Amino acid sequence: MDDEASRPELGDAVEETIPTESEIMAEIGDIRLSPSDHQQIKDLVNGDEMRRIKNHDRRYLIVGAGGETEAATRRMIVYDRLDERRDAISMRLEDFGLTPDDIELWTRVFDILCGRATQIVGVIEDFDGGYVWELGLLFASSYRKKVWVLKRRYADEKTEHDHFDNGMAASHVNVLLTGKRCFEWRDVDELRDAVDELP
Repeated sequence: MDDEASRPELGDAVEETIPTESEIMAEIGDIRLSPSDHQQIKDLVNGDEMRRIKNHDRRYLIVGAGGETEAATRRMIVYDRLDERRDAISMRLEDFGLTPDDIELWTRVFDILCGRATQIVGVIEDFDGGYVWELGLLFASSYRKKVWVLKRRYADEKTEHDHFDNGMAASHVNVLLTGKRCFEWRDVDELRDAVDELP
């Protein structure tokens, strides 16, 4: 794993493109929900799944690719490995029964889960997935201190560039990808080793 000394410093230009915590939180506050939406969120955060995670000392929120993909399978390796720890539990947004039809609720529920998590672990293989908006929220300083990133490193610079060439996402998460809380991995064995580095 790289140490912080070998990582590039952020320049002022990058710093200026990153939204402030108040800007990120304002976007969340601007979402308008119906009374039934509010009730659905209330039911989710007071339901069985939230009770399941409540009494664990370590609560890992695992962020990354979903669906039926190889990247989602690797994310589940992280989920399962952390869930096996003593007095720890893993959770994903999907565990709370949200579907693509509930997209307007995701940001609010994700914000709540970030608050309930003791650690937030991003398993990042590219900036193409629908989860990229989650990364913007994780930049907020109130959550950043909980965030750990497991970033895939590709064999050559062109492939790396092809997977991470998204200026908006990069501006949101550059800080997350350049410190002691980011571990790079190239294959599943390295991914497992990286998980073992997490608190």
